[in-house]
Amino acid sequence: LRSGVLGLALDGSRLEGLTRHASGHAAGVVITPQALDELVPLYKTSRDEIVTQWDMKVVERLGLLKMDFLGLKTVTVVDDTLKLLRQGGVELDLDGVPLDDPQVYRLFCEGRTSGIFQFESSGMRDLLRRAQPSKFEDLAAFTALYRPGALSVGMVEEFIQRKLGKRRVSYILAETQPFLEETYGVIAYQEQVMQIAGAIAGFSMGEADVLRKAMGKKNAEAMAEQKEKFVDGAERKGFPRRKAEELWNYIEPFAGYGFNKSHSVAYAMLAYKTAYLKAHHPVEFLAAMLTSEMSSTDDIAKYVQECREMGIEVLPPAVNRSVWPFSVDQGRIRMGLGAVKGIGEGAVEAILEARQRVGRFRTLVHLASEVDLRSVNAKVFEALVKSGAVDEFGESRAAMASALEKTLDYAQARRQEREAGQGALFGGSDTQESAFQVAGRDAREWPEVDRLAYEKEALGFYLSGNPLHEHQDQLVRLGVATTADLREGLVDGVVTVGGIVTRVKRVKIKSGANAGRMMGRFVLEDLQGAIPAALFAEAMQRFGSFLDDGALVIVKGSVRGGGSDMELSVDEVEPLSQATQKLISRVELRVERPLAKRDVLRLRDALVEHQGDIPVRLRLEIPGFSVQVDLEQRFRVRMAPLLAGAIEEILGPGTFHRSFDPVGPEVAA
Repeated sequence: LRSGVLGLALDGSRLEGLTRHASGHAAGVVITPQALDELVPLYKTSRDEIVTQWDMKVVERLGLLKMDFLGLKTVTVVDDTLKLLRQGGVELDLDGVPLDDPQVYRLFCEGRTSGIFQFESSGMRDLLRRAQPSKFEDLAAFTALYRPGALSVGMVEEFIQRKLGKRRVSYILAETQPFLEETYGVIAYQEQVMQIAGAIAGFSMGEADVLRKAMGKKNAEAMAEQKEKFVDGAERKGFPRRKAEELWNYIEPFAGYGFNKSHSVAYAMLAYKTAYLKAHHPVEFLAAMLTSEMSSTDDIAKYVQECREMGIEVLPPAVNRSVWPFSVDQGRIRMGLGAVKGIGEGAVEAILEARQRVGRFRTLVHLASEVDLRSVNAKVFEALVKSGAVDEFGESRAAMASALEKTLDYAQARRQEREAGQGALFGGSDTQESAFQVAGRDAREWPEVDRLAYEKEALGFYLSGNPLHEHQDQLVRLGVATTADLREGLVDGVVTVGGIVTRVKRVKIKSGANAGRMMGRFVLEDLQGAIPAALFAEAMQRFGSFLDDGALVIVKGSVRGGGSDMELSVDEVEPLSQATQKLISRVELRVERPLAKRDVLRLRDALVEHQGDIPVRLRLEIPGFSVQVDLEQRFRVRMAPLLAGAIEEILGPGTFHRSFDPVGPEVAA
């Protein structure tokens, strides 16, 4: 090994069983009754962390206690929400809230669980809307069942159907009812298996725990041994062997998805308390949620949009009212100065210190004269102007931006005179200050599109307005996906997205068959966030002329990658003004077979879940019978990525159709 070739013996063969590298568990902590170095060898990581040289399995076999302490952002959000409530004079004891609050369950049933721990994903929200949870035990079961294993064996669907009373709740042996009743006869937890093993097969709790571990490790040999022991034990207790084997066969698939009930209940409890805050104190909760996402522009945009949908006003930052995080301002949410791009913690601290000292900044010059200009430099002032944080001074943003350099020079000179003890050489009246501040008053006000663009530059998203707002109805009727839909995996294959073109770059291809040709890269933004996009040579040649910063477009393409590496590979680009000439005027559902009552109810539920203003027509094409029916207004829908899939799951492939009728000039405009 001294040759420096790690893992190779002198004869060139590979040494087996060597540890390639050291890594630490993200949350594991070893607890011992005496000094650690007296019991286990230790290792210091490159980040000066002390870890055991033995892995977690060896540590456990030694009999040492290993605990996982998980850090959850949700806990911080809850704590920040309670602090905001206390600032408003409300003292809330979350441990004392009732677990049967109707408003909380309404929130879950409607799938309004953005920001709720364990219940945020699009799939979970869909499950909630279908299952209509009505008690705490339902929430706990969902956290255990909504996992790939349980979904793959159909346990989730079985749970929903039994919970809604569409399938009978049955038990292979009546003696299992006390353990399975709360989950409608479906096995959801490891503890249920342990209880059944004890009651039916006579297992001790220790033996039942061995069974639980064998299931968790999916050890076929150990499972075969446990099966024999289970069936024999049940037979000794007087149960028919055939029934015992049937019960085992029902239990065995649980090995693929088994989850711990104590985990599930703890998760559900945190989720319920979070949902309680969102249902009863949405302003404080969403302010805390926005603070927790200050590092992610996309997530801030998502929650700001949710605030709008809930009727909660989000105010721009303000140097006289904002603090570092988001805060509550008279029933509204005030953006924090920390959310403004280009303003660091030191600059915010300097502004808050000066504000505490002087009480209130009167003008831009007053602000510049009182803060430490080493921390609050010209770039910070530029960001304050563009973000709207100094709008309260009564001057236009264009005027303040134009006079910014002169304002800072004046403020610096005034500070130097004050520090030299010469008094206010330049005078200190508001009139004199304003004379410098409004030096740019003659500057022409920024056009609305530029004002919004500067605001977005400073905040990372549009706040006081958005060019897409006036086109939102058209986008909905066009049935386009949103960037949030793409991030959450609601759509795959070829997707259509509408938004604003930003950050356009045209790049010459350097190699390959298309060397020398141009390709384009841009960011497509909508009301939910943004996604990088690329047009390769052929698409760039056809549609590159539509790629102007600020252009409103509809793009069609496919999503590549995931998470932060997600990108839209664009095949077609169409200006929104052209696309709106073919708005969806009607949805037509073709029914080509008699429907069972269950399918009719599912169809009704799918339409109600996507209520909107697009008319729905049923075209019944059954042999010997053909008719079309326009459904009443309460069954009108909005276009959403899940709608077509939900309908075709009930009626069959190819049964969902959109009608594109030309729109009149009033709608097109």
